[in-house]
Amino acid sequence: MATKQSNLALDRAHFNYVRQHIPGYTPSYNRCIEWMLDLGIIQVSTAVEHAVAQQTGTRVISEDARDLSDGSDVKTCTVRVSGYGLKYSAPVCNIAGKTGSLRVQVYERLQDRFYLFLIPWEAYRHIPSSSNIEIPFERDGTPRRSNRWWQHAVDHWERGR
Repeated sequence: MATKQSNLALDRAHFNYVRQHIPGYTPSYNRCIEWMLDLGIIQVSTAVEHAVAQQTGTRVISEDARDLSDGSDVKTCTVRVSGYGLKYSAPVCNIAGKTGSLRVQVYERLQDRFYLFLIPWEAYRHIPSSSNIEIPFERDGTPRRSNRWWQHAVDHWERGR
């Protein structure tokens, strides 16, 4: 039960970050949305795709290689401890077969902050299909900006990019 509850909390954080950008959203829906989030019946990754599409002026097409009509794929991930407690990073998973830029929304829970990345295909195309992108953080939640993935951090989703 604890794992499910913690996953629901992470889903809630990702959803709340984009809530106001979901097409057609109004605050009058909040009570129903909260109920659905508590039950875990909202597909948060799809909600994030729609919010990113709204912000970038694209459409959600949900194809295997891409989520948006501009050819990009939307990913959500949360920073976690791995490597027997030695690493603290955000895994960007399931990137094999993607053919465009990755629009990545990262949640860092220690400092309760979100980070956005726009990673071009050229930057990750060499990664084997069995691997992920790992965006590193310090153990206190501070970004480890010396890593190459941080050069793709953006402040917001831009239209047409």
